[in-house]
Amino acid sequence: MLDTPLKDPPDRDRGSRAHRAADTIREMILARRLEGGDILSEEKLAQLLQISRTPVREALFLLQSEGLIQKQVSQPFRVRLVSNKEYFQSMRLRELLEGEAVGMAIDRLEPAELDAREAEMESLRHDPAASAEAHWSADEALHGMIADACDNDVMGRMIRTLRVTTRLYELSGLPSRFRPDT
Repeated sequence: MLDTPLKDPPDRDRGSRAHRAADTIREMILARRLEGGDILSEEKLAQLLQISRTPVREALFLLQSEGLIQKQVSQPFRVRLVSNKEYFQSMRLRELLEGEAVGMAIDRLEPAELDAREAEMESLRHDPAASAEAHWSADEALHGMIADACDNDVMGRMIRTLRVTTRLYELSGLPSRFRPDT
């Protein structure tokens, strides 16, 4: 799973190890090496990442705040498992919020940035060798650009949170899916 440990040089602080651990665990979830419902053991992750449990625990709290994992009282952290009902509710809310965000953002978006996003999407659409991750990354950049440009921080956070929910569902429920939602 991991080729190199996350050990930092002595001048790095624990916070950077926590962020690097969060990045690695996030990548494991998005690459389906950790699936919805999987238990996340601090001890096992610390061994895998070759760091102490404290930055792992901090990483897990970061991922929980992003909505990728969850923790019930007296239970371990788990990769969040999204139900069909939550997925469809999230998609409906995204439809409403993102439509409004586009209307709010349209005059704030830089034409060059829009052109770059369009060119990237068009290139991926015609590249049979493009990876699913490349599609997801481009999709995330487009939706993130709109969420940022709508100039409503609450709406932007809600859109990002809902996108995490729908992506987790699609990762766990649609293994053959290649193209991300648009």
